[in-house]
Amino acid sequence: MFKDPVYFAVIGLARTVFFAQGLKFTITGMENVPKDSGAVVVTNHTGYMDFTYVGLPFRKFRRYVRFMAKKEIFDHPVAGPIMRSLKHIPVDRTDGSKSFEHAVRLLENDELVGIFPESTISRSFEVKNLKSGAIRMAQRTGKPILPVLIVGSQRVWTKGYPKRLGRTNTPIHMLVLPPWHPEGDPAEATEKLHQIMDEGVRRLWDEYAAAEGPLPTGAYWVPARLGGGAPTFEEAQAEDLKVEAERQRIRHLRTDLAAFAEKLRESGREFSASAREFGDQTKAQLRDATAAMSEESARARLQAKEQTSAMMAQFRQSVEQMADEVAEGAKEGAESIRAATDSIRVAFKEAYEHLEEASIASFEQTQQNVFRLIAQSKLIRDKLPQRVEKLVHGMPKTIILDYATALADDAGQIPDSTAKALLEQAEAGATIVVTHEVDQVPDLSAISAADPYEVAIEKDASPQSVTNAVAVALRELARKPGEAMLFAGRENFAEALMYVGIPAVMVDADWPLIRTADWVVDTAEHGGVAAALEILRKRFEKGDK
Repeated sequence: MFKDPVYFAVIGLARTVFFAQGLKFTITGMENVPKDSGAVVVTNHTGYMDFTYVGLPFRKFRRYVRFMAKKEIFDHPVAGPIMRSLKHIPVDRTDGSKSFEHAVRLLENDELVGIFPESTISRSFEVKNLKSGAIRMAQRTGKPILPVLIVGSQRVWTKGYPKRLGRTNTPIHMLVLPPWHPEGDPAEATEKLHQIMDEGVRRLWDEYAAAEGPLPTGAYWVPARLGGGAPTFEEAQAEDLKVEAERQRIRHLRTDLAAFAEKLRESGREFSASAREFGDQTKAQLRDATAAMSEESARARLQAKEQTSAMMAQFRQSVEQMADEVAEGAKEGAESIRAATDSIRVAFKEAYEHLEEASIASFEQTQQNVFRLIAQSKLIRDKLPQRVEKLVHGMPKTIILDYATALADDAGQIPDSTAKALLEQAEAGATIVVTHEVDQVPDLSAISAADPYEVAIEKDASPQSVTNAVAVALRELARKPGEAMLFAGRENFAEALMYVGIPAVMVDADWPLIRTADWVVDTAEHGGVAAALEILRKRFEKGDK
């Protein structure tokens, strides 16, 4: 079961390389290596070569660890074929579900699965916060957790420092701890695993210092708590949180792209059905009618055709711009994002092929469908960090919200997420302004602590009247238009949106606003205001320029 000539040969070759490099391995706890059963091998992650070293304790027993590693390694022209031949497991770090199931199958076959529960290299060389995947694998399969800890590999090659792959005579210590069966709540068990690994790594550092001499003060590979130059745990954790936030953003983006592709496919089916209804017979009737139509009817027909052409051009431009900007900004999960945008391009092409005939058969219905798709494409585009960087250069000092279209949901209530975001901005010094119709009594109780300034506007007021009302309010509040952000969705707010420094149009807004919008945000029901303010907060939080 455990014979693997390729793996055995590669490990043998690796040991030859390690010998040439003068690497000095000290391994304790070999008695804890399982001889014939499966286990989840968990390792602290300090260097890029960790997975090649951690397999050494198992070679004596002809046991081979199938490591979970980021899929980008498998795409490398040299490393990729080696990783696949050793049956390691590629992991998409923005969606690890497939790799998790792969690992479970191996464990059920009594294989050893290696995982770095910190997910990425620890810049502090302390044990970072752990993901729960290792615990969930162990609990699902009934296999134990086997901690294998390592110190010294960061001296060979770690994040942010040059690799040292020549003959360095670097000492590397490893400790194999006893197998542990996690029980109970996965989150609590993960905390327990962190404690086990942290205590083990601290013990290993003590042994390393005792065996290899005093740790050099200020050395980049020594933890800060031991007098080294590595970042503190807190400093490293702050950087890791930014990385995780980006991965979370990519997950949401991929979901948005998949949903948009499905909407395109659905619209394509609708356009195709409309085109079929139009049919050859209707086309012939239309040609006959066109020949007999009056000059006025001909002009109307020409105008409708021009409108269709303009709509099609804007549809193409909007979708292509969104796809291009999404692909341009993708770093984490770039391959999956490219696949998603490729899917969108294919779905768009299929929908576009039937669009002209569908618009002839039912212009208004087709037009509304296309307008919604354009709005959705702009919504996805305008969530991109690089997009916000181009549009906004500072946090707004005044936040203006049209009650009916941007602040309240369909039930006339302010969503909790929106209220929380506005209260936070008010506490930070922003002024909250709410516009509403004269005969409307808005329920502002959820944001009463922000002391919102109300602006009553006549029903069906002209765009100029709306702009004047906003301008008067800003003067009375001694606030500058260029430092104001306006959320709105009604057509008569078009001029007011151009008057302020940060215009934000709701995704369900009237089409004239969507058509010219630079920034489209989600509906009130879906927390569009809160999401937009959170994007700005992250962009302009302390120290971020």
